[in-house]
Amino acid sequence: MINLRENNRGFVAITLVIIVSSILLAFSSLQSIEVGEFLDQVLLKEYRLINYYNAQSCIDQAMLKISSDYFFTLSSPISISYLNCRILKVHESNGYMIIETQGNYKNININRVAKVKLYDNRLELISIE
Repeated sequence: MINLRENNRGFVAITLVIIVSSILLAFSSLQSIEVGEFLDQVLLKEYRLINYYNAQSCIDQAMLKISSDYFFTLSSPISISYLNCRILKVHESNGYMIIETQGNYKNININRVAKVKLYDNRLELISIE
């Protein structure tokens, strides 16, 4: 007579291996998804920081133009491609020059506004928002 317990022993072991390996596969898949989302958040934060400084670079460029041309104003945006930024507007308001810039690297836009005081022989950066 054939013993059924000896024949079922291999089937139970294979079933147990398949169940344990599928649980481990599901766990590792969830971990990789979480790591991917974390890296995406880190890159987004890094791109925002890059754009923050790119907009600052455009403020510096606008101040350089104002220092060479006392009456410099701008009504349409100027794009500076090698700095990944745009000078959106330069206008006078209440005795101050207002400079509006935008950093635009990887389609993430950060806007900054600077207030500059003009004197006869120098520029003074009052505030940056």
